[in-house]
Amino acid sequence: MSVRHLCVVVCLCSLPIQSAFAISSEPAKEILRSMAVAVRSLSYSGKLVYQRADVLANLAFQHDVINGEEIARLRRLSGQPMERAQSGNTLIEAIPGPDVLRQGYPLPGFINPEPRQIFEAPYQITLGGVERIADRSAQLVLVESMDGHRHTYKFWVDEETSLLLRLQTLNAENQTLEQFEFSELSVGPQIVEIAGGEESLQVKVYPITQTDSILQFSPASWLPAGYQLASALPSRAGSNRIYTLVYTDGLGSFSIFLELINSRPEPDMQATLGPTVALGKDYALSGGALRVTLVGEIPQKTGKTIIEALDVDGLKGLLSLAQ
Repeated sequence: MSVRHLCVVVCLCSLPIQSAFAISSEPAKEILRSMAVAVRSLSYSGKLVYQRADVLANLAFQHDVINGEEIARLRRLSGQPMERAQSGNTLIEAIPGPDVLRQGYPLPGFINPEPRQIFEAPYQITLGGVERIADRSAQLVLVESMDGHRHTYKFWVDEETSLLLRLQTLNAENQTLEQFEFSELSVGPQIVEIAGGEESLQVKVYPITQTDSILQFSPASWLPAGYQLASALPSRAGSNRIYTLVYTDGLGSFSIFLELINSRPEPDMQATLGPTVALGKDYALSGGALRVTLVGEIPQKTGKTIIEALDVDGLKGLLSLAQ
C-alpha cells in the first residue's frame, strides 16, 4: 500500500497576517505555559468524551510519573476495545486483530504543546470566561488563528491544577472540527496497568527515538509563518523509499511524504476528516513520478498552496539521501 492510499484510509484566502504579539494576553499565555507542564508532570485519571466528524467515543485516561518517567494509558470504553499507552520512551498499542490501522486522539499526555513556538506564531491568545467542567472551575483560553493558515483552539484549563479539561479545534467559520471533554477527573498517584485485563488484544510496541540532527532543508518555497521543520527522516514502505518531513507551529502540525514511484502519475487526491486534511499530487518524472502526500491539521487551501510551491528539482536530491 502506498503512502497516499494509507493516508486516505487514516484521514479519510490567505488573510493578511496581523500582529498576534500586541494583542495577546500575558495572563492567557501564562496559563498555557502552566498547562503544558501540568499535562506531562501530574498524576491524574478520568473519563471523557471525544468527538470528530461522525466519530463519538467514550474514553478513559490515566497518567502518572514514576522516577521521572511518564506512564500513560488511554482506553476506548465504547465499541471495539482499543488502547494506547506510553511508558517512558515507548509507545504501546493494544488493538483487536492483526490488521487494524493505528489511530489516536489528541488528549492530555499525548499532546505536546510548545508555548514558546505558539507565542511566536500568528495566534491571538486571550482569556475567556470561567466555566464548570467535570465539576471543576475551568478558565477558557482562546488561541485564535490570525492568518487563515492554521486552526483555532479553545482550551479549558482547570484553575486548581492547570490540567486540560476540554479542548475544541475550530475552522475559519468557527465550526467545531474536533473536541473532547472530561466528565470525571481525579488527581493523585495512579496504578497504570498497560493492557491489563485485555488478553484478547494484540500489543504492539513503538520506540520513541530522538534524531541526532534534523536536515535543515525544506522542499517548499512557501510555508505559513510560524511553522518550523521538526524532523526529516528517510524510511521505507515495502520496496519504496520515502522521505518524511514534519512541520509544527507548536500546536498544529503536518507531514509531507515524498516517494519516487515507477508508474504514471495519478490524479490529485484530497480527503478531510475533522481537522485533518490529506492531499496528494504526482509530479511527472522520466520513467515515473514524484508522489507528494501532505497530511496534517491545517486548512485544505493552505495544504494545497504548500504542495504547489514545492521545489521539485530540490526534492530529487533530497530523496537520493534515502537510498
